[in-house]
Amino acid sequence: MTLKNLHGDNPAKASSSHEADAGDSHSRSLKTDPAALATTDELKQLHLLKSVDPSVVEAVLGDCPVQELMPDETLIKAGEASKHLYLVLSGRLRVHLSPQDASPVAVIEPGESVGEISIMDHQPASANVIADTRARVLVVDERTLWQLIQRSHAVAYNMLFTLAQRLRYGNSVIHQIKKLLREYEYDATVDPLTGLYNRRWLDNMLMRLMQRCRSSHQPFSAIMIDIDFFKQYNDTHGHIAGDRALRTLSHCLMNNLRPKDLMTRYGGEELIALLPGSNLEDARQVAERLRIAVGLADISLSDGTKLPSLTISLGIAQMHPDDTPERLIAAADAALYRAKRGGRNRICD
Repeated sequence: MTLKNLHGDNPAKASSSHEADAGDSHSRSLKTDPAALATTDELKQLHLLKSVDPSVVEAVLGDCPVQELMPDETLIKAGEASKHLYLVLSGRLRVHLSPQDASPVAVIEPGESVGEISIMDHQPASANVIADTRARVLVVDERTLWQLIQRSHAVAYNMLFTLAQRLRYGNSVIHQIKKLLREYEYDATVDPLTGLYNRRWLDNMLMRLMQRCRSSHQPFSAIMIDIDFFKQYNDTHGHIAGDRALRTLSHCLMNNLRPKDLMTRYGGEELIALLPGSNLEDARQVAERLRIAVGLADISLSDGTKLPSLTISLGIAQMHPDDTPERLIAAADAALYRAKRGGRNRICD
């Protein structure tokens, strides 16, 4: 097949072209080096040239070189300027955000292209493009690409279609990245055993919550909670039972808070409830509800084996105008210590 009938010219014209080119062993293939030839079959599959007049292809792309790549050879390096469009004739390329990435973010197959974004915005490449297999690519410089676009509306349409796909894929990648970031953020701020916010979240958020209540002239209180004799419970029943008990009591506490209240695991068997908009009397009522609920909670292993119930001691403190997070927690912790010293399973302020 000659370049003239690349996209299905009139058979009679194709035949006459073939006769005129009878002495050309490569049927007018794009050629700059005897060892690197773009065959008509390879050109036929290029998405950019779909429905393009073959005479335009021949006239504009006739001097474009073909680059041969060995497996794992880098074609485009992230951070470096690239002024060429690469059309994949054969083989496969892979795209990595960094050279160390184990998995590619995209794979470029025969017929597809890479490098068009850099030509359009004149910015350094944002990813590494590496040969996955032995590959051949037609190298089109910026000037040649614009000549091709100016001479063929089909090329312009095909380029717009390709760029639209790139944008859609980019939006999909951004959506996936956002999802991963949400998952990482969740993992970084939520205790995996109890499902409660962890100490890191508390350190980041407590000051904001206190300032929000100050600015709206609302009270703010905290309840420090400790599971009574939990070390002895672990020693007697085992750490699996202890984990089960801690998870059960954490869920019980959460289910007995108001929607606006928050619960965190401070460390070990110590928990803190944060009560925006609550004064000391409000906090005392919430604490009593939590104390009663925990005492009534059923604790069992995954196989249904019943475990002994537990109790909690609670210390409450209300934010003062000049309190820092450290002072508020220290006040609640001091109140908790008084509750434990007073016999446990009780509330102190």
